[in-house]
Amino acid sequence: MLQIPIIGLLLGLVANYMLKAQAASLPKQLAVVRRRSGLTHKEYLYYHTLVHGQKAWNAPWDDAFPLAYIQDHVFDAVFGANNSVPNQVYVGRDDVVELYSSAPGTFTAPPPTNYTQTVIGPDGASFNDFPTAMSIMAYETFLSDLPAGPAQGPKRDENTGPLVAFLWAVATKDATSNETFANDLASALLRPLPVGVVYNASVHVPVPGADTRPYFGGFGMPTINAVIKLWLNEGGDSISALRSAQTGLDNAKLHLDENQSFMLFSREVVIWDMRSGIDVRPFPLQHQ
Repeated sequence: MLQIPIIGLLLGLVANYMLKAQAASLPKQLAVVRRRSGLTHKEYLYYHTLVHGQKAWNAPWDDAFPLAYIQDHVFDAVFGANNSVPNQVYVGRDDVVELYSSAPGTFTAPPPTNYTQTVIGPDGASFNDFPTAMSIMAYETFLSDLPAGPAQGPKRDENTGPLVAFLWAVATKDATSNETFANDLASALLRPLPVGVVYNASVHVPVPGADTRPYFGGFGMPTINAVIKLWLNEGGDSISALRSAQTGLDNAKLHLDENQSFMLFSREVVIWDMRSGIDVRPFPLQHQ
């Protein structure tokens, strides 16, 4: 007969598997944010992570409560291409927000309470430069055909999050579909990379008709057609190799508007993740 602790462990594993499977089939929200005036990058990260993160965690645990909340703290970035003389208005990003659905209506159904409307949403004014925020609701698909195939993530200090790159991509008007654009772009970006640079990758394709700007802001910003997320190994050449692959892209063939697209390099910070049993906690800021 199985002992009760073993049964509990098995039930926990089953529940964890079901949560991950459900999350994979539901859309998530992504936002890339620039800090408002009057804040240093460090001050912004402190507030967004520890203060705003705690307020988000204090929300009622209903269907509107995200299954996972991840921030990716940006330490370097490249905006546009060197053939565009002026910087775009959206230049300068401090982090990426990733919110995962816990139910089919997490981000689309009317919320059961007004907590987001009265607490979480208004708190954005404390750190977010609303006019320049960019966001999408998207389906995330993980890629399996990586250079050298899937591999174990790199060893790193336990207080340092994974090294993650994002390509926020804007398509030209002759692109046929967001899904084709995203997959072709991801394939072209990954193909030339040396073995061991990337150990995980996903593409995000916007949900047709979904508009996240009323919440995050950014009504005047370019429309994002795809977001590619790449988990990089810790070797010193990973970022250089990815940049080389990016600058070698055939932008015209891929229908990529390189002057409005941008790449971010960041450290992933988990605010909470029900799939992995990680709750909000006072941790050191994960950034370089």
